Amino acid sequence: MNFDLLLATGISAAVVIAAGLLVRATASATSPNPLQLAWEAVADGARSLSDVAPAYRDRVVTTAVTLFWFIVAANWLPLLPGSPLPAPTANINLTVALAATVIVLVHMTAWQARGTRGYLRHYLSPVWLAPVRLLDEAIKPVTLALRLFGVLFASGLVVAMLGVLLPAPVALIPHAAWTLFELFMGVVQAFIFALLTVLYFNAAVPTQLARTPDRRT
Repeated sequence: MNFDLLLATGISAAVVIAAGLLVRATASATSPNPLQLAWEAVADGARSLSDVAPAYRDRVVTTAVTLFWFIVAANWLPLLPGSPLPAPTANINLTVALAATVIVLVHMTAWQARGTRGYLRHYLSPVWLAPVRLLDEAIKPVTLALRLFGVLFASGLVVAMLGVLLPAPVALIPHAAWTLFELFMGVVQAFIFALLTVLYFNAAVPTQLARTPDRRT
């Protein structure tokens, strides 16, 4: 068991929970602080992109916002001065778990929104396209996981190569420049993951419901 991975994941989750509680405790309609503005900007962006039935929109927004901030915290964790921990998102196990969580939530929500027959009809109709649709659904979690893992893993390799190939004084400037780039890419990767999460929900869940959400057939 990789203790560093578990510790880094736990710290990233704790940071997001603490930040969310802080935003809630200090929220102000007249003088919002920078953290509140950033949190609301992400939530408003997810809400504007969400095109699902209103009964499920809060679930989509909450999922996307939580994933965005968690991935940002995980990506930035090793960039903190003196941090001995790796980026947990550079480990394939975590990215696969995140992607699997998204796909399971998407399909659970689609089934709740469409009912059993509507859910099966959505993915299996027309019958001749069913294999393509099923293959597409199987590929989604793989690409979602590998996209995040690949960028963070490659970034770690570049940092390691700078440390090995260049003397410490010479490597300082490119290392600092790369760190700034990693900060930027950490946000970009979180945005892409959250955006794809919203788009997967949009594709699976109808915009309007022809029935109440709690019916199953």
